[in-house]
Amino acid sequence: MRYRAVLLILAAITAMNLNAEASKEIKALLTRQAIEIDGHLNEEPWTETQVIDDFTQQSPDEGQPITERTEVRILYDAEKLYIGFECYDSQPEKIVANEMRRDGRLWQNDNVYIMLDTYGDKRQCFFFRTNALGALSDTAVTDGGENLNGSWDCIWEAAGRQHDKGWTVEIAIPFNQLRFKKKDSMVWGVNFGRNIARTNVTSQWIQVPRSESWPGTYHPTYQGKLIGLEGIASPSYFDVKPYLLGGLARNLEDADWQRTTERDLGLDMKYGVTSNLTLDLTVNTDFAQVEADREEVNLTRFSLFFPERREFFLEGSGLFAFGAGIGDFGPPPLSVFYSRRIGIEDEKQVRLLGGGKLTGKVGNYSVGALNMTTAASAESPVTNFSVLRMQRDILSDSTVGFILTNRQSDLGDYHRNGGVDLFFRPHDQWRMRAMTVGSWSPDPDERDFAWYLSNDWRNDHFRVNASYLDIGPQFTSKMGFMHRRDIRSLMLNADYELQISQYGIRDVGANFSGGYLLDHDNNLIGWDVGVGGDMISESDDGLNLDFRRFFDRVEESFSIGDVEIPAGDYEMNQVSLTTFTETSRPFALFGQMDYGDYFHGDRVSLSIQSQWRMTYQLAIETRYQRNWINLPEIDLFTTNVVGTRISYALNTRFFTKLYAQWNDSAERASANFLLNYIYRPGSDFYLVFDQGWNASDGLRDYEWTVLSKFTYLFSL
Repeated sequence: MRYRAVLLILAAITAMNLNAEASKEIKALLTRQAIEIDGHLNEEPWTETQVIDDFTQQSPDEGQPITERTEVRILYDAEKLYIGFECYDSQPEKIVANEMRRDGRLWQNDNVYIMLDTYGDKRQCFFFRTNALGALSDTAVTDGGENLNGSWDCIWEAAGRQHDKGWTVEIAIPFNQLRFKKKDSMVWGVNFGRNIARTNVTSQWIQVPRSESWPGTYHPTYQGKLIGLEGIASPSYFDVKPYLLGGLARNLEDADWQRTTERDLGLDMKYGVTSNLTLDLTVNTDFAQVEADREEVNLTRFSLFFPERREFFLEGSGLFAFGAGIGDFGPPPLSVFYSRRIGIEDEKQVRLLGGGKLTGKVGNYSVGALNMTTAASAESPVTNFSVLRMQRDILSDSTVGFILTNRQSDLGDYHRNGGVDLFFRPHDQWRMRAMTVGSWSPDPDERDFAWYLSNDWRNDHFRVNASYLDIGPQFTSKMGFMHRRDIRSLMLNADYELQISQYGIRDVGANFSGGYLLDHDNNLIGWDVGVGGDMISESDDGLNLDFRRFFDRVEESFSIGDVEIPAGDYEMNQVSLTTFTETSRPFALFGQMDYGDYFHGDRVSLSIQSQWRMTYQLAIETRYQRNWINLPEIDLFTTNVVGTRISYALNTRFFTKLYAQWNDSAERASANFLLNYIYRPGSDFYLVFDQGWNASDGLRDYEWTVLSKFTYLFSL
């Protein structure tokens, strides 16, 4: 009875605080006529279906009607959902459309997007964005918008067309690419948005509060209703995608050149068990087409965090998220499942023999299960990796769940994690998280617990986040990622933003951050205090200034390159200046300079990034980072990282990319060339060339690889 009473009280609080459900709705019209995706809304059904045009600004004039008329129409047939946008523009010659790459930076163009909450539960959704060129960008969203998987790729179509009144885009999304609860008559959550680049206008059909900024557009809590979907057959399907790979490789080992012939084949399969449950299987998985990691200089004693890029691990990855700081920007302090632990050992790839993954939703339960086996290598024996994740929807917009992970080698060694978590959202502006997890292995020194609490609250001007993280001295997570253990960490962050729209300035803001770090003997091992301010102009250029003072106790000496940082207590100060230009311009620039103490010395750091869209097909991105470090026992030393990415898109199906990098602290230089031709939806041809140089004494070849990879999608 007490448990039931508590649930009723929580439900009442939630009901009182949640915004009233949007009453807006749009009805999809069933069409018997074939719809050609060509950017022309000239088929007769487009003139017969409902039109919506009541878009509202999120920024700069929150709550006001959009400055340029925008119309949306929806059709469907037995296989696909069709969306048509008519984007009128009083100055069509100023439309920004210079991005054609798949998953490119479409938000920097004039663009439109669709959010589809196919379960209607306001917890997860599919997000599609396109521009006047018909470029494609898609995102899988989980945890009510807290986790975004921008690397997820759906098989869908879009075609754009510019004309003397603005631009038009036509979209087709196959139902078998979506997950939903099948009913005779379905109601989905939906939202639409349009961004006008030259005036920095962002707008939606269901308005997203300005305080939520751009992340709020991914939150499915802001939705109207998509009605009229009737008689859609269950999209259960069986996709088979074999690959064939061939090429040559040469590498330098013990002063001898070794040349090898690369040839391989493998298979990926996808089976729609039900309309909302998908089984993925893979045999002899290969990721030759994945771009190289970005070079970084690590000036700390902690591991770097690199994002996952491999396709098999990306779909449904948000469901497997579990830990502390998940969904925040930057690396999480603790993530219980980090998929890069599978198939990568000591920065070297390990062959993936095969595995499977089951993801989806059954009733109020979200389910994820993954099993993968890697081959033996010089770094590790044959190893099996397993994950089981489950979440249950509670109240109107909250979840409770658990995770189990197991890493086990054929030698009998194992390591396991198990934990439970809660996400509670009693109000659109209030979010709370709680998590506890344990670790087990044959080694008693690897058995311990970690737990985490966070509270996030925001309104139109303020955002406050407080969190507490406790990681035990023996806690380990060999399938996860964490910076350090044996800590008790208390963090507080507060931001204030005010829209002034005067003197050419649109927004000003201030922020405060503070942290306090103890070990489990309650010894102080670190603290951090920072204040800062930022300013954004009406043209969307910006400036940020931050001051930080922090303390760090180094218990064991560590090395940065050839330099050793001795153990000791260090109090340090740092000032950072960041500036950036509006990103929709053909040439955009980002720069940051840091100055301050570096343990018992000092450091100056300069980082510059630029993006130059020479045409809508050709773009050049550059990055340069330099550190000047001065320590008493050595002369001034520097580190440099240079990176250049040149991208060319012949059209929305044919892309090339050259990515060259140099890192002098790692004495490494590399070049990666990728050609990708999507010759039919879901089927690709890749040509890959990798070249590596040892940069310790000039540039000396030590390896190169040239590969071609062919995939073909059979849909049964």
